This record gives sequence, C-alpha cells and structure tokens, in this order.
Amino acid sequence: MDYIKRVERVALAVEDLDKAQAFFEQWFGAKFCPEENIEDMGIRYRPFDIGESKMELLQATRDDSPVAKFIKRNGGPGVHHITYEVDDLDAAVAELERRGGHIAYRHTYKPGVTFEGKYWREAFIHPKDAFGVLIHLAEKKAAS
Repeated sequence: MDYIKRVERVALAVEDLDKAQAFFEQWFGAKFCPEENIEDMGIRYRPFDIGESKMELLQATRDDSPVAKFIKRNGGPGVHHITYEVDDLDAAVAELERRGGHIAYRHTYKPGVTFEGKYWREAFIHPKDAFGVLIHLAEKKAAS
C-alpha cells in the first residue's frame, strides 16, 4: 500500500516574509495566498503557488519557535520541511512504522482551528532519520 498522495508543498524558513515574497513574485511569478498564523508554534506563514506546485514561507513570531531555532542552527534561511499529503494520518503513521520508520512528533491543533480553509492533522519525521530533511505528513480535510 502506498500511503503518500503527493508532495503537497516545500516550506522555506525566512527572516523577512515581505522580502522573500517579493523575490518569488518578481523572479518566478508566484501567486500568494493570504498569510496564516500558527500561534501555538510561533509561526507566520504565506503559502503560494508557483507553476503547478505549492510552497510556503515561514517566519518565526518568537525566539522559541521551530523556525527561529532552525534559522539559528543553520546560520540563516533555507528549506525547513517537505510536506507529503496523506488521506488518513493514522493509517499513514501505522504503515510508516510497519516499514521500520518512526514519528518524532505529532501535532494536534485545538478544535476548530483551520489553515487555508482546512483542518490539518500532522506528524513529523526527524531530519536525523530522513537524510537531513524534516518530513511533514499532513492530512487535510475541508472545513464545513
């Protein structure tokens, strides 16, 4: 059973959302969606479409956020994570574990919290287990 639907997006950690947005708009014709704020993680982000692909820019809103730690650890901005979309997060995690993988962290949002008009369920595979890349598994369901 293949449990990954697609690469849903690539996320870039940046220090200045406006500057990064201008770059992607001017150089590549990116089309930005409204900014979102993930308060419990201390992150603002701007998703955008570039060609047939989706990406997002992440900026820390506080020093203890994963994005702030990433930028400090890596000495600057860069690819923060790759999101793989799954239909059923629990089934995907079970299949990953059956294949010998393990989840470093699962994130649960408060009831009613949506991003981009969808409810998200998420799990992360640590970069040390994935050749230096943070892998984000995401189940997205339409908000009604």
